[in-house]
Amino acid sequence: MRDTTLYEASFEEPVLRRDLAATCQLFGLYRLAHVDDGRITVRLLNGVLAKPDDVAFGDMRASDAVIVADGKESDAESRVDADTLAAHRAILAARPEITAVIEVTGGAAAAVACGPEGLLPISQFSLQFYNRIGTEEMAVPGDNLAAGKRAAEALGQHCALLRKGRGMLVGGRTIPEAFVLMFYLIRSCQVQVPAVTGGAELVLPSHEVAEYTAQQYERDPAPGGKREWPALLRMLDRLKPSYTN
Repeated sequence: MRDTTLYEASFEEPVLRRDLAATCQLFGLYRLAHVDDGRITVRLLNGVLAKPDDVAFGDMRASDAVIVADGKESDAESRVDADTLAAHRAILAARPEITAVIEVTGGAAAAVACGPEGLLPISQFSLQFYNRIGTEEMAVPGDNLAAGKRAAEALGQHCALLRKGRGMLVGGRTIPEAFVLMFYLIRSCQVQVPAVTGGAELVLPSHEVAEYTAQQYERDPAPGGKREWPALLRMLDRLKPSYTN
């Protein structure tokens, strides 16, 4: 049985591969994304580690992750969406503390990204993002590098980004932190969509309440995912043990 102590981050490639594969498996189990509407990129010393688009979330193993080296063309690069790769690389370059970037472009996340009001503070899930999520407006498709720079600038110093007409993106100091951020961001969207379309008047917290709650999340001494990750890995060890291969 795995150690039940708090997760300790490691930046060794084998651990990054395991955690990336675990994140993909969790996306499949929790139905957070389907086929190619979710992408994950992880910082390496001289490149990035990524989930290839041609491997389903539920099939992902540690050995399936591909390395896209900086400044080198490879077959691996063709297996990852070019727009996504440009945006994630730009964010990793601009934010050295971020290790993992996760993006979802389907489901409730895409629905909220299409709306004019953005993410509303109407659930406990969403309050942690109150005034702490960037917004990237839609732009004419063009050069991938320029588009990536726009995404990085829109994220700013936040950990989450609403990409209008596209979906949601998060950046975490560790892979577990990025997963937990995206998990609750998607849950926030899944609460918001039926609440807004239901037609009833929404009850929103005051600025003071919302800000206080967001600050409570920030004061938590344990980085996101540190408590949850060992339990999630134990679950995967039981249900999908091949993910570490």
